[in-house]
Amino acid sequence: MKKGFTLIELLGVIIILAVIASIATISINSSMKKSKEELYNLQIENIINGAKTWASSNVFNLPDDNGETIYLTLSELKQSGFVEKDIVNPLTNELFSDQLKIKITKIDNNYSYEIVE
Repeated sequence: MKKGFTLIELLGVIIILAVIASIATISINSSMKKSKEELYNLQIENIINGAKTWASSNVFNLPDDNGETIYLTLSELKQSGFVEKDIVNPLTNELFSDQLKIKITKIDNNYSYEIVE
């Protein structure tokens, strides 16, 4: 009597391994996408924090009237040293454009900061 596995048993094992691999691949891709989105949001938050720091150093350049808006570019923040020189967009793996605009609007006695792409 021969010892070993039959062709059907081997095919069954291969199919089970293929199913496990496909489930793992989907899970890993989902995790990577979520991580990139979280990193993107963190990068945007860092840019906005740089704009807030710029605003605290340039109070006289901020809007005076309610609803009034000014725009900063990422290039201005980089040149002033309020953000890093090379900020990578994790969704595209490219640098954020220096022309990326940060909108600063006066609302009541506060300022609103928003990225305009």
